[in-house]
Amino acid sequence: MKRVLIWFMHPDKNSFNGAVLNTLQEKLEQWDARVHVRWIPEMDISFQLTKNEYHESLHGKYPEEIRYEHSWIQWADAVLLVFPLWWGGFPAAGKGFLDRVLSYGFAYTMQEETPVPKMGGKKLGAVYTTGTPEEDFRCSRERLEAMWEEQIFSFCGFETLPFLQLGNVVQTNAVGRATHLKNVEKYAEEIIAASP
Repeated sequence: MKRVLIWFMHPDKNSFNGAVLNTLQEKLEQWDARVHVRWIPEMDISFQLTKNEYHESLHGKYPEEIRYEHSWIQWADAVLLVFPLWWGGFPAAGKGFLDRVLSYGFAYTMQEETPVPKMGGKKLGAVYTTGTPEEDFRCSRERLEAMWEEQIFSFCGFETLPFLQLGNVVQTNAVGRATHLKNVEKYAEEIIAASP
């Protein structure tokens, strides 16, 4: 894995999610990965898939800003999502971004009623934060991660990389946050080591 695209979904780069992003990027680059970060909430695009865009995508036509994002996906060997879990899912800008960028005809297509994934050969993983401690979130985590894998990642044909949940980020102290960042470093090393 030499080219890594990171989709950063938190609105504040000075947040703990920003520290996660910086740690992940630095560690990947130490392992000679080329990393490109897309800070989704700061993009000058709409995060709403319009009726017109939806219908155009059925014919393989995409707006210029979406073709630009497609080019970054094509460039990448792997995509990593970094986000806070808010209201049981991605932040709104991140969800809207996925609606538009994992486009019909680009990320997947259909053969009659059967989905045909188009992202084969690419990997996708996620590092996400929760206010809930890891041990209290275990059952929810398993369900959420299984849903993301089945309904987004594998649906589009991505090979799923491990998920990393960092819990209790609101209440934890400096020692707890430092431990989380060490876990991010280990995560980066593991996904690089697992790649050819």
